[in-house]
Amino acid sequence: MTYFMTQKNHLALVYALSKRIEKKIDQVIYLEELAIYSGYSLWYMQKIFKKNTGITLGKYITQKKLAGTVNSLRNSNKSIFDIALDFGFGSQSHFTYMFRKEYGITPFIFRKKINTIKNKTISF
Repeated sequence: MTYFMTQKNHLALVYALSKRIEKKIDQVIYLEELAIYSGYSLWYMQKIFKKNTGITLGKYITQKKLAGTVNSLRNSNKSIFDIALDFGFGSQSHFTYMFRKEYGITPFIFRKKINTIKNKTISF
């Protein structure tokens, strides 16, 4: 019974952390602050998160932020610089580096391709 209670607590922690990250997605998120929020040590919190999700907490945060930027690149006319800042990236160059690392394309080229697709008309 103890194992199931512990597992339940771990899943609750992962859920709480993911909700906290979503709430603060537009800010710089420090792992130390999440550890304080969770009530666990930084090391143990990260261990629980990775064990239950298969990815590190830092990678999860980055993926969530980048997913948000994809939505903004598709649906807004904001500059890439402003989008980078909106999601807590310290600079446009760091954002571009992380975006390219994750998706294999720069945010500029991504937006250009999305706009090309939006502007095409279907002809028969």
